Amino acid sequence: TYVARSLEVPAFTPPAPVEPKVLPAIRADAVMTVPGKSGTTLTVIRGEASTRPDLPPPPDPKPLRPSLPLSEEKLARIAWQRLHTFHLGATIYDHRVSAVNWTHPVTGAPYQALCGFDIGLISGLGEFVHNEEKYRLFTMFSNISTAPLRRLARGPVREIPSVPPDTILITKGDPKDPIGTSPITLIKQLIDSEKNRLIAYQAARQTYQRDYAIWAAANPPVPRDETIILRPHRGSRYLTNPTPEKDGGAK
Repeated sequence: TYVARSLEVPAFTPPAPVEPKVLPAIRADAVMTVPGKSGTTLTVIRGEASTRPDLPPPPDPKPLRPSLPLSEEKLARIAWQRLHTFHLGATIYDHRVSAVNWTHPVTGAPYQALCGFDIGLISGLGEFVHNEEKYRLFTMFSNISTAPLRRLARGPVREIPSVPPDTILITKGDPKDPIGTSPITLIKQLIDSEKNRLIAYQAARQTYQRDYAIWAAANPPVPRDETIILRPHRGSRYLTNPTPEKDGGAK
């Protein structure tokens, strides 16, 4: 069980400055400007008629065909994908204990487990390999540091779930079902075999995120005015009456 791709995280590089928008030279038949947020404006310009060919009429809708039963090959592919796609959610306490949720890859039955390790080491991974078969990962984790909670708490603080280090305690679902427990057992194997690489990978990700946050705080987005140009096309009333405001207005 291993990660096939490189886990190198490049250093954060500030993006290039946004180039100012240059409006094309176009005849303006009508202009409307409205105030926006942060003192900016939104300007809508009705320009000269488009010179592009008329749009073709929409095609006739295709008749609905009755759905055909899936082939055995397609059904087998769907079953394989279910067994090789893991959706995991977890609350991680002090990077020591993880309360993990997932569903049975076949039946969809809910599973929960307390793990004596930091499952957050697989954050951002996306995929791994087991028995030379690729598995996909979709994760949603939240990290909780209990020390600040204990300092600020005015009353009793809920204790961290207790589980021995490097163990898995199934708290919901059938612990004897190898398919139902495979999402957490394979992740445990992955962390055991790639722990040093995963630790370095997460440290590099945190460094990248920290550097980006520092840059973003020092370079907040600058509000700017926006302009939208509309050019009449086939069927527009402005093609036969290009300046309706001069004729009493048109809706």
